[in-house]
Amino acid sequence: MTRRLVPGPRQIAVFLLALAAGLLSAWAVREHVRQRVETLEAEGRVPLVSRLVAAHDLAAGTVLEDRHLAVRDMPAQWAPASSLEPGAVDSVLGMRLAAALPGGELVLNACLAAPDPMAKPSLASRLEAGQRAFVVPAADLGSLAAALRVGDVIDVYLTLPRHGQEAVVPVLRGVRVLTAADGLLPITLAASVDQITSYLMARRAGALTAVLRDAADVSDSAALAPAELMSLLNGDRQSRPAPRVVILYGDRLGDQAQASSLPPTDPESEFP
Repeated sequence: MTRRLVPGPRQIAVFLLALAAGLLSAWAVREHVRQRVETLEAEGRVPLVSRLVAAHDLAAGTVLEDRHLAVRDMPAQWAPASSLEPGAVDSVLGMRLAAALPGGELVLNACLAAPDPMAKPSLASRLEAGQRAFVVPAADLGSLAAALRVGDVIDVYLTLPRHGQEAVVPVLRGVRVLTAADGLLPITLAASVDQITSYLMARRAGALTAVLRDAADVSDSAALAPAELMSLLNGDRQSRPAPRVVILYGDRLGDQAQASSLPPTDPESEFP
């Protein structure tokens, strides 16, 4: 007959102590791993700060405006002590760059110089990439010229006869006024090379009209490109009948078969 061994209270106590020790050890290992992971994550987490940077390439002598500046986040350890926070933008506006500043580079206190109150900023410092400054007579812009001020933005339209009617086409769109003096002096505008080319062609072709737009209006309604404007003007010229010269025979008109209308010729080409 087989006898079953029943564990006594002492064996049960030893078993329970071993189980508790195992669970405690497993918990301790888990906590150690968790704390180590958190420590590594904290070491890899880099605090960021916001700083003022150049929005695009800026030339030396540029008088800073809102459009010249942008905000960029970077690791705090990389931000020099002389870099500027976004909250300092008001103190930066109107300052002059002492040296050229590439786009995306930090604006540092050492880069800034107070503008000379006796000197006006150059026109070149107020041009954006791809723009040129050109002068237009105030008369070309009509009665609006007298009301224009620096910073205004205008459109210019050309009116010309077309197939017995008047056609109106856009020549300039969203060009900025750089200089103006109560309409008494020529007005300087900032525009692209294509816009300037279109304007120079248009002012010889018909009447120009300037209209003022909201400076904050950035809607892009493209003006005619130079090639399109030239095609339009050439088509208008070709649609006009060429002048004719009636040839006389003796002191009278020739017979219907002999009389003819020919384009005008160079008299020198008729006689060698």
